[in-house]
Amino acid sequence: IFKKNKKILSTMRVQMAAPLWGVAYSSLWRPAGAQMVTPPESRHLTIEELNAILQTDATKEFDWSEENAIKAGLLWDGAVQFEWNKAADAELNGQRFPYILCHIGEGLSGYKRKLALAEALNLTENDTDIYYLRTLYNADDYLCVYGQLFASVAAGVTGEEFIVQPLVQTLKFLNNFVDNANQEVGKSNANEQEIYVPTLDVILCPNVAIEENVTADDLAFEVIDSLVQKTIASKLAAAISDTYYLTSEAYGNSTDGSEPSERAQLWNTLLNDYQKAGVCDEAYEMTTWTLTRAADLETGLTSVQIEFNNTGNTEQDQACMLTLALAAASYPDVCSVEMREPVGTSNHYATWLTQSELTNERPFFDVGLNGEGQTVTISDTGIDQNNCYFLDNENPASATYNTNSRKIAQYVPFVDTSDYQYGHGTHVAGTVAGKRDDATGAADGIAPGAKLAFADIGNSAGSLRLPNDYELLSVGRPYSKIHSASWGSEFPFYTTQSRNFDQFMYENDDFLILVAAGNSGAGDAPQTVGSPATGKNIIAVGAHHNTDDSRPRGALGPSYIADFSSRGPTSDGRTKPDIISVGKAVLSAGAVPSEFGECDGKIPGPNSSSGGLLSLQGTSMATPVAAGTAAIIRQYFEDGYYPTGERNPSNAMDNPSGALIKAVLINGAQYLSGVDNGASGITPISPYDNNQNFGRVSLQYSVNLAGKTNVDLQVFDRESILDGDSKDYQVQINTSGGCAFPDLSATLVWVEEGSTPGCLNCVMNDLDLSVSLRGVTYFPNGRNGPDRVNSAERVVIRGVQNGDIATITVNAYNLAKRSQNYALVVTGCFGGTQNQLYAEGQCSEFECDNSASHRTRNILLAIFVPLGVILLCCVGGAIIRRRKKMST
Repeated sequence: IFKKNKKILSTMRVQMAAPLWGVAYSSLWRPAGAQMVTPPESRHLTIEELNAILQTDATKEFDWSEENAIKAGLLWDGAVQFEWNKAADAELNGQRFPYILCHIGEGLSGYKRKLALAEALNLTENDTDIYYLRTLYNADDYLCVYGQLFASVAAGVTGEEFIVQPLVQTLKFLNNFVDNANQEVGKSNANEQEIYVPTLDVILCPNVAIEENVTADDLAFEVIDSLVQKTIASKLAAAISDTYYLTSEAYGNSTDGSEPSERAQLWNTLLNDYQKAGVCDEAYEMTTWTLTRAADLETGLTSVQIEFNNTGNTEQDQACMLTLALAAASYPDVCSVEMREPVGTSNHYATWLTQSELTNERPFFDVGLNGEGQTVTISDTGIDQNNCYFLDNENPASATYNTNSRKIAQYVPFVDTSDYQYGHGTHVAGTVAGKRDDATGAADGIAPGAKLAFADIGNSAGSLRLPNDYELLSVGRPYSKIHSASWGSEFPFYTTQSRNFDQFMYENDDFLILVAAGNSGAGDAPQTVGSPATGKNIIAVGAHHNTDDSRPRGALGPSYIADFSSRGPTSDGRTKPDIISVGKAVLSAGAVPSEFGECDGKIPGPNSSSGGLLSLQGTSMATPVAAGTAAIIRQYFEDGYYPTGERNPSNAMDNPSGALIKAVLINGAQYLSGVDNGASGITPISPYDNNQNFGRVSLQYSVNLAGKTNVDLQVFDRESILDGDSKDYQVQINTSGGCAFPDLSATLVWVEEGSTPGCLNCVMNDLDLSVSLRGVTYFPNGRNGPDRVNSAERVVIRGVQNGDIATITVNAYNLAKRSQNYALVVTGCFGGTQNQLYAEGQCSEFECDNSASHRTRNILLAIFVPLGVILLCCVGGAIIRRRKKMST
């Protein structure tokens, strides 16, 4: 095991005769001689403190509550002491042990706190091992990191400013791990055609390396061979018991004869009834293991994904999965074990709504900005490749990228090679880039000139089976710079998958991932955005209504959010979704696998199908709209439209960053009017809230297209700033060319390393954006001060005047590392021309959306017209009766 020129330590592992993984550290981390140690004078974390920095199962594992705080605290202290003893034993065997190290107190950035921790560990600022202190939590007065140390080294960290916490095994389980396993394993999918197959994500600690010649099968054999009955299962089950506090003799001694906790009873039952008895042997042998090595040990994490192939006995599989999770967590080099939540799938009008907001006006298509030269990757249920919007008889799609393909440049069949009748994937793919070869289609995509790389992850029933995250996100690379994922879970936490998506963007800084926010927002339900849309680097996309005949009867117009669109915040308080896009009654390609060349015919009504066309709704539909728009923005920069608004190849920007494309989308997003809850009424919304956040996608306010959009544009890509520094950018408002936009908008976006699953302060490097104009300082995201939570910040100043000079400041307030890259985007009037599309007072489809008043009018008519008829009938009847009476 080796990395570059670092000295290597091969370590023995619990229950492993010949370990396949080890830790790469320099000799500075090796003590002169291993010896037994006692805990240091510096304290460990309390359960309350732990709950403030990381979402784990510790609260339930130790039955912590206000009423039971004293007893739970004593158990927690016992568990910490138990781990110190394990760490000391590990050192005698030449092993390091995982720790959480914290530095507390005011007045220092995270990076400076990390330097203080390094000094306490006898590291210098220039020692590369400092980067193996991986940030777990970074706030104003608190920094916590992971580190693997010899026990004697950890015990040597003393001082009131330090906390030294051995990684108690329970801390490796994400919040609600056991409860979710009990609920999800064995659950049937929506089609009731197959059982959910559980998957474990096992994350190795920072800088744990795997030998290059080791495969996932080797790891599977080694771990499973330590568990199954055909070896010495009874003895090994006892060995697992000895590594976990709640199943150990030490815990038994601490209970003073009282009944063990529910969790202790659960784990003992699993080990005794399932593990020792060998019940799980068959289930273990039917697992599939996938190993993903860290691309760079200094920033990445190595992970192992374990998928269970269901054996039909759901109770058995559930117990076996939990037992395997406990065994995996017993390894010192494992820092996190998580059960992956099940995932599900969560534009004729859309093109002009995003481009001009005027009926049938598509100015970007008019100048050739249609996604040409771009590739967008989609992961979904499949594509009906014979639909006319994808058909290519000369270059049929294959798993190898083909630059000569008309539409589908790559098709990777992770599950199969087709879609089901009027399937989800065909619709999503058509929304991004569908294009008839022979004519303009009724359902041409948002970026019809773009090509597609497709990851088929769905079966004929529409259920999803995901490959390894890095394998999935690598489809289409390096040609593809955008990934559109119209699927996700209902788990609102920052998970291993959230982390992997963020980390992939960090390691590939030209890449942008867009994920459907979810369809669980009905009733204005908060915190319903699910993983992986809970990521911080990715864009989570919500849905707003469509327009004209495309919207269902009774629905409000495009300036209203769909009631199903999931809402934030994330579990660590970040605002979600990021942006909103058209997602209701979106017209696109429809899959008819039994036909060849199915195409346009009668245009189907909302949420119906006809021929080769299909109308659907959901954030699954909104996400490809945003992804296609991102492709047009990338083409805008790469074809040289920036900064003049006209194509000039000499101005071509080479490979813009994903952060820049994200910043452009966010900076130009416009606010919506409310949430349409149908008969329940309209929910009021505000800028930067968890209904709309930055607002709806709008190219009109995102980039400068000479004479065809509302704004001028200035961008600063791949800027870098040191911890504690600040940078100023000045822009001057200039309306002399005819530009009439009355606002100034500035957006800061940065992409950083993936965070720890379960994090409660997931943004680890805090940059601040502020804008000063005429003696007033404006803060981002609708706040009266800096934003300490989000990694995308926007300032909008209304009513700027010709000649105004604004100073935009980026401040590296609290970094967990030496420096951070970012993208900055600014729009306003900077000397550009008037937008001729609106020269005669035309009204935007959004600004003139009076559907709410029409609905009110219709409701009133529905009430009073019948009442009026009844009243007329009553009056008429009375008159007739009176006349009859008079005549007699």
